[in-house]
Amino acid sequence: MRQKLLSIALLFITLLFVERAAGQVTITSSDSLSCTTPCTVLTAHLVGDSPTNTGISIDDVYSGVLPIGFTFNYYGTPYTDVVIGPNGTVCFDLTLAGAYDPWPITAVLLGNPSKFNNICGPWCDIDISVPDGGTITYSLTGIAPFRKYIVTFCNDRMFSCTTQITSTQIILYETTNIIECHIATKPVCATWNSGRAIIGVQNATGTAATVAPGRDFPSVYTCTNEAWRFTPNATGSAYTVAAIPYAPVPYSSSPIHWYNTTTGAYLGAGLTQTVCPTTTTTYRAGALGCADTSFGYYTVTPAPVFTITLTSTNPSRCNLCDGSITVAGFTPGLADTITYELGGVPQPPVYATASATGTVTITGLCAGTYSNFIGRQGTCASLPAGPVVLSDPPISLTVTPGPQTICGACDGALIINGLYPSHGYTFNYSYNGTPQPPISGTTDASGSFTIPLLCEGIYGNITAAYGTCATPPVGPISLFGPAPPAGSIVSFTNPTECGKCDGTIRLKQVIPFSSDTISYLLNGVAQPRIITTAYGDSTIFLPGLCDGVYSGFSVKIGNCVTNILGTATLTDPPLTANFDTTFRLGCNGDTVFFHNHSTSAGSLYYVWDFGDGVTDTATNPYHVYDTGTFTVRLLATNHFCYDSMKMTFKIGHPLNADFTVSPAILCQNESVTFTNTSIGATNYNWTFGNGATSTISDPVNAYNITGKYNIRLIASNNIPCYDTAYKSVEVDTISGIAIDVTDSVFCAGKHITLTGIFAEGGNTGYTWTFGDSGDSLRNINPVYHSFGSTGGQYLVTLNAYYRACPDVKKTRTITTIPVPAVYLGADTSICKGSSALTLSDRFNFNNPAATWLWNTGEKTRTIQVTTPGVYYVTVTQNNCASTDSVNVENDCYVSIPNIFTPNGDGINDYFFPRTLLSRGLIEFKMYVYNRWGQIIFESQNILGSGWDGKLNGVQQPEGVYVYTIDAVFKDGQKEHHQGNVTLMR
Repeated sequence: MRQKLLSIALLFITLLFVERAAGQVTITSSDSLSCTTPCTVLTAHLVGDSPTNTGISIDDVYSGVLPIGFTFNYYGTPYTDVVIGPNGTVCFDLTLAGAYDPWPITAVLLGNPSKFNNICGPWCDIDISVPDGGTITYSLTGIAPFRKYIVTFCNDRMFSCTTQITSTQIILYETTNIIECHIATKPVCATWNSGRAIIGVQNATGTAATVAPGRDFPSVYTCTNEAWRFTPNATGSAYTVAAIPYAPVPYSSSPIHWYNTTTGAYLGAGLTQTVCPTTTTTYRAGALGCADTSFGYYTVTPAPVFTITLTSTNPSRCNLCDGSITVAGFTPGLADTITYELGGVPQPPVYATASATGTVTITGLCAGTYSNFIGRQGTCASLPAGPVVLSDPPISLTVTPGPQTICGACDGALIINGLYPSHGYTFNYSYNGTPQPPISGTTDASGSFTIPLLCEGIYGNITAAYGTCATPPVGPISLFGPAPPAGSIVSFTNPTECGKCDGTIRLKQVIPFSSDTISYLLNGVAQPRIITTAYGDSTIFLPGLCDGVYSGFSVKIGNCVTNILGTATLTDPPLTANFDTTFRLGCNGDTVFFHNHSTSAGSLYYVWDFGDGVTDTATNPYHVYDTGTFTVRLLATNHFCYDSMKMTFKIGHPLNADFTVSPAILCQNESVTFTNTSIGATNYNWTFGNGATSTISDPVNAYNITGKYNIRLIASNNIPCYDTAYKSVEVDTISGIAIDVTDSVFCAGKHITLTGIFAEGGNTGYTWTFGDSGDSLRNINPVYHSFGSTGGQYLVTLNAYYRACPDVKKTRTITTIPVPAVYLGADTSICKGSSALTLSDRFNFNNPAATWLWNTGEKTRTIQVTTPGVYYVTVTQNNCASTDSVNVENDCYVSIPNIFTPNGDGINDYFFPRTLLSRGLIEFKMYVYNRWGQIIFESQNILGSGWDGKLNGVQQPEGVYVYTIDAVFKDGQKEHHQGNVTLMR
């Protein structure tokens, strides 16, 4: 919106008003503010228009001639009347009153004949004719010679996108001849005219035009609260354009609504509004126009407040409320009220008269935080002041340790100095980091207090509390007695077994029956502390000790530490693993006997690993081995320590029966050679499966009968041990061969089944050849085959192949009878309802041996058809038959599309209502009309390409067009068609 800033400075020092007017609303004030007058009255003044309807109700039709109300100079020509276009324009060509207002936007504004002598604000396709289609009004406001002529397009619907609305206002200024376009909203209707719109002005001949930046063809854009000013030059022959604040003229009948712009609160309606601000506040008055509100603004600053300052005096002693706070900044001699808070809690108000220096002192204050001081004189209040912190003076103390007689005796003391004399205090402290129970007591005349009977240790966080006052903590303070004398190792005993922790050490030089904490090192590594009680002879007994060097002993009793001199070395008795072996040979493995010679101070337990995955825990075990090299390991342990011994030995006298056969597969009446491959054997026993046997190393045996034979070899050595091996041979039979068929004489092309008969045993495959081509089939039995279509004789051959015996072959002759040929001719066409069409078998028409059967049920040589369809006939001769068909198509009709897309992609680029099937067409007429009934295309060319979507070479806009078509077909039939077709790109 356009905004106007008006500053009014009033003489009263406590008031400042700043007035700003936006659009056509201004605000003035009727009063000033002070401490006694906190409110003022704001008055709004509205300059608006009283619109008159243009009377436009038909889409795309200019209004009648409408008066401007003053003389307006447009491009150097004076005008007193205009016509208003329903598509967002004001036109100075009065001859267009009631005429067509063009909507297509296909070029830039300059030179565009659709908008000569027009103001476009913006020019876009609006549909005023739809229900609730908005209004188009005009009005005259102001006082000559500075009146305004206002044309308002209010909530108008976009064509083809009637849910989208546009609201704009065009203003003509008297005298200056300035033109303004204020656009509240302009959406994009992408489905119509590609959403195009133009904002600009053009003269009567199209030789001069000025357009808002980015608002010309072919740009597509939306507008919200946008405004442009077109200013003529000195002669009026040209215009410049500039963006201005959006500020349309509201309706003069609009009510005034008031708002607090600082808080956003709505205050009410009316020409006046009383306000009482406590802080500087801006107020807003608004008047409603079409789809927009014009606003005026006014800022009110209340009377200024005074400022106070604070000084303070702390209490003289802890817990004594004799502090004070002095408040300065008042008018001397006036009655004042002071409010304040202590620790965030409001206190009773103080009523006093300011001193000659303008101060008020508040006395009797305790320590604490005082804040939110506000002084009041009449109705004026000061700005808040504070906080102020009053603090008690600190209490400091010193602590000195009292002496101790011996280490570990609780006869120490803490002597506390620096306190108030003869006052009761509560004392707190910690011992070795642990808080102790508080002690209450009274200081002596010098301000001292003693805490007695304290043990050795660290004392910290020592404080003294007096009422709500407490001293800062003091510490740490250490209390320690004299160091005790050193002790010694009296005796020790070794563990009774290796790894058994039952050794002992005895220490001396500790306090009898004391609770002791013993620290020591084992092999130089610190061990967990041991807590025990000393004996009456001042010794400590440490049991359960393992092998190792013990040193660095110390004994702590309370805070006293006694060092023990010397070291003690505890030693385990030895543990040794040892064994030897004896052997016994056998057929199923050799047996090894193990003899255990291990030693230890106590009982032993054993684990044997025999080296072949087997273990044992016996003392003297035995184990059976197969052939190979083995490492045996003995592990001896008493569950604390262990020792091991290894021994490696080799066992070997293998016996393995094995042989080979050649060949393993043979034909009957042939021989097989057996080759002995046994290991470690000296004797052989053969059986060949056909009753024959042998004892030689490499025998030969003949097989005369077909079958599978199992061969066994038993091999032995001198222990004696035995091993057996098995193998087999297969003996194939010599095969015969034959061919069996389901039919040896039949119609050509018929399928028959052929079955081969031959031995399966030892067969490796077979092949068929049929004598009718070079193709063959392999390993299929039986086979399904047909022989040609012309008749004749064919030689069938079957070959069978074997792995060991000879291959075999068989042939057989097959005879076929030829089938008759039949031909009904090429596919044809017919006009439905015209003369009948004759169909006949052209190959067998005069063949007396032939018979016919049509799909119509007729059995004649020929038939007559009058309707389109598929017709076929079956011809039989010598019990053999064949079939042919013909397609009779419809030759007389027109196919009309309902959409086409002339975008140059080669698909549906022309509207022409016929297809390749409309072959019977002999006459054709087609006319295409736009939505105003104008003929934009006509054709009588049967073979033409149709309408390409253009008129005189200019592309026509997308949309719906009307067509009429008249057609005459070769059978005399006539058709008339009328309908709509949609053009899309």
